[in-house]
Amino acid sequence: MDTSLKDAYIMVVEDDPNAQLITLDLLRLGGAARCYARKSVASALSYAENLPQVDLFLVDINMPGQSGYDLLTAVRASDKYGSAKVVAVTAGTLDADVSKARELGFDGFISKPLKMSEFVKQVERILAGEIVWDWR
Repeated sequence: MDTSLKDAYIMVVEDDPNAQLITLDLLRLGGAARCYARKSVASALSYAENLPQVDLFLVDINMPGQSGYDLLTAVRASDKYGSAKVVAVTAGTLDADVSKARELGFDGFISKPLKMSEFVKQVERILAGEIVWDWR
């Protein structure tokens, strides 16, 4: 799937309101027109059902209740958005965290805090089919 940032449907799943706002702002400043945010896995999946498609989920790993791993499992099992890319966007950058994300099949990994000068380029590369694995 090769989708431009301008045309992509992007779902940000982030429980921290400040991190959510920064992520959305960077995406929109970079040219994303269809980016949405929810603070829980359940809410994101429910909202995604009403979208025509989801090209990319940018998901925090450690959230109360369901985690980013739970979202990955649900997306991969879905007929509707099972082909969407799922990228971990997290502060959990210990070797064990990075290895677990890779083993479970995330399509990419971007560490927090986000690098303002690189984040949009990273998302564009992911949408173009490249693998971005940036854990510092």
